[in-house]
Amino acid sequence: MSGMKEVLKDAVLLVLPSLSPDVTNQLVEKLMDQGVEGLDDLVYVKEDDILEFIRPIQCRKLLSSWKNQEHQNCTVVLPPAEVLPSVPPETNTTLGSPPSSSSRPTSSSLASASVTHSWTENFQVPWNLMPDGIKSAVENGQRPSPSDRRQMIRILADEMRKHDKNPTRSQCLTVSRKIVSQYPKSFADMLGDKQVGGGYESVFSQLKVRIEHLNRTNTLSHHRIQRSDTGTTRKRSSTDSYGCTRWQPDLPPRETYDSLEVKRQKMEEMHLHEGISGAERGDVCKLMEETYWLQRHMINATPSPTIADIKTKWPYLFTQRHIYGHFEQLTDKKVLRCLELSIQECGQIIIEFFKSKPTSDDIRSILSRGENDVDAMVIQLLLAHFKEKLDGVFLQADEFATPSDVQHSLNLPESPRLIFLGQSLSNQCWMLSLEGQIVCEGAQPNFITGLAALFASFYNFNLQYQEEAACTLEFVQRRFVDINPERGSKAKKGKMTSKKTGQVVQKKNATVSPPVSSLLRKLADFEWNFV
Repeated sequence: MSGMKEVLKDAVLLVLPSLSPDVTNQLVEKLMDQGVEGLDDLVYVKEDDILEFIRPIQCRKLLSSWKNQEHQNCTVVLPPAEVLPSVPPETNTTLGSPPSSSSRPTSSSLASASVTHSWTENFQVPWNLMPDGIKSAVENGQRPSPSDRRQMIRILADEMRKHDKNPTRSQCLTVSRKIVSQYPKSFADMLGDKQVGGGYESVFSQLKVRIEHLNRTNTLSHHRIQRSDTGTTRKRSSTDSYGCTRWQPDLPPRETYDSLEVKRQKMEEMHLHEGISGAERGDVCKLMEETYWLQRHMINATPSPTIADIKTKWPYLFTQRHIYGHFEQLTDKKVLRCLELSIQECGQIIIEFFKSKPTSDDIRSILSRGENDVDAMVIQLLLAHFKEKLDGVFLQADEFATPSDVQHSLNLPESPRLIFLGQSLSNQCWMLSLEGQIVCEGAQPNFITGLAALFASFYNFNLQYQEEAACTLEFVQRRFVDINPERGSKAKKGKMTSKKTGQVVQKKNATVSPPVSSLLRKLADFEWNFV
C-alpha cells in the first residue's frame, strides 16, 4: 500500500504543506479506509470523513482543492486485488540498469485495473544518460559539480516530458524524492551534517523551473487551476507553532492558572517601582521562567491579543534578556549564541562567495564599502542577493532619538523592524518595533544583539516573516539558527509581488523557499571547494 499512501500524502501536502507527519499519516489511513482508491475518488470525500484529524478551515481547503483541481495527470493505477509496490527509498540499482520485470505491471493486471497508473510510480531515472561527473558522484557518495547537476536536471526533465509534456507539481515532487532517497549524499539539501527540510527542495525547485521554462510557450502550462483566496480570517495554525518545541506547554506540576497569575502580578508590581531595570534581577528571571505557561496561554489566545495588550501584562517580556529567554524556552535554541557561532563559522565564506560571484550592483557596492562588521555585511549581502530592500527589515534614525522621537519621525510598519540610531548598522544603539510601536531598547549597542531580538520576536509572538524580507529571514532561520522543520513555513501565504515582473502573483507553497534552497546549495558547493 506504500505507493498509494505516498500519492495521497502528496495530494494532502500540496494543499496543507505544514501538516505534521503524524496527522498526515492518520488522514491518509482514514481516506483509504473510506474506500479512496485513486486521486479521482477524492472528489467524493466529505467534510465529516476527515474532520476528526484537521480543523474545519483545513477541511474546506482540501475539499475545495480536490473538487477544483485537474487530476487527469496524477491518477493512480491499482490492480483489483492489490496495490503495486512503490520504489524503495534506498536501492542498490546499478547505474543504467533497466527496471526489473517484477516492478512492472503485467498486461493482464493493467487490463483489469479500474484506474490508470501514474507513470511516476514506475519512472526510472535515466542514470545511464547522465554525464560522467554525475555517475562518479553518486557512486562515490560525493556532491556533483553545479554544471553536472544542471545537465542532470535537463536530461531528467526531457525524460519526464516523454510521459507528460507538462508534469504536475506532485509528479515533480515524487521524482525528486526518489532521486534524493536513492542518493542522499549526492543530492540531499544539507547544512553541515543536518538535512534541510525534506532534503529534496533544491532538486524539486530546479526540476520544476526547468519544466516551466520548456513549457513557457505551451498552453498546457496555463491550464492548472489555482485556488482562490477565500478571504477568511486567519486562525491559529501550524505557521504559529512552526519551529517551536514548546509552543503550548502543559501546565507545570503543582501550579494552577491562579497561582501563576499571582506571580505575574508580582512582576507587574516590580515593574511599576523599578521599571525595565528590574528585568536583570534574579527573582524576576526566575518568575519569568516559572510563568512561561501563562505567557504562552495569553500569546496563543484566539483572537490574538495585540502587542500592546501583551506588553501591558508582561512588560519584562519586551526586554532584551527575556526576549532571548522566552525564545530559548520556546525553541530550545539560544538565539544570540546561535547567530554568533554560525556567522563566525560561515560569515567569511558567504562574503568570499559573493566576491567571487557578485550577482548585482548592490552586492558590488556593499563589498566595496569594506564594512568592518562581518555580521552586518553578511545580512546586507543576503538582502541584496534576494532583491530585498534594507528597509524591509532595518530602519535608521537620528543618533540621539528617543522611542517617542522614532515613532513620530518614522512611519513604522505593523511587521517587526530593527531601528539603528546613527548612520550605519555597526556598533549602534538599536530599538525594536512591533505593530508600529517601539517595544524594546537594546542593552548592548551592536548589530548581532539587535538581529537576535528581531528574529526571536517572530517566534515569540506568532508572527510571520514579512514579504519584504522573507527570504533573508528564512536563510537566517535555516543556516544560522538551525531551525529546519520538514514541513511548513514562517513566510506569509497567498498573493505576493513578483520580484522579476513586479506583478501580483499567487505564492507557491514550499517547505524551503526556492531562492533560499538555491543559495544554500550554491554555498555548499562553494564551501566544498573553498575549504
